[in-house]
Amino acid sequence: MKQRLELEMALDGADVVGPACPTGWPGKLQRLLQSGEFDQLRDFSIFESNFVQVTRLGDVANKVTMGLAASNPAQQLPDLLLLAGPGKEDGRLQLYGMIPLQFVQLFVHDKSRRQLKVKLHNGRTFYLQLQGQPRTCDFEFGQWVQLLYCLRFHSALSSQKDGEEDEEEEEYQTEREDRRDGA
Repeated sequence: MKQRLELEMALDGADVVGPACPTGWPGKLQRLLQSGEFDQLRDFSIFESNFVQVTRLGDVANKVTMGLAASNPAQQLPDLLLLAGPGKEDGRLQLYGMIPLQFVQLFVHDKSRRQLKVKLHNGRTFYLQLQGQPRTCDFEFGQWVQLLYCLRFHSALSSQKDGEEDEEEEEYQTEREDRRDGA
């Protein structure tokens, strides 16, 4: 079983994006999914980090653990966004949302503050600031930036291929109609 999600950069054979947790051990979100409550999610490979939700001005609102996961072990890139936070009663981590990445846009909002912008399909937007040890935070945020770049590059390639396939389909249909009209 693969405990961490490793992604190869799509361009220039650049570095591999490793686990967000420098120890290589499963993070809090991964451990939550491995608990008995989430049996179907148990084997997901997850890239995760702890964040605080902040306002545009930088005021702290909530603690959030965000992870990106591949729902199928054969996938090279993640296709799910997982959001979790401390429960109100006991403070233990609870899974709040599992959203397909096709309905989410992720951006680097402020690199100097290590902030990401998450925009959901319904228009809701929130900002997350990476939390962690100062000596590893820059490296960890760099991994998020690389991962977002991979996702955006992959998405652009997929859209381009879809467009090419649409053009080929149109050409085929046109030729077919021309043959039918000429016959």
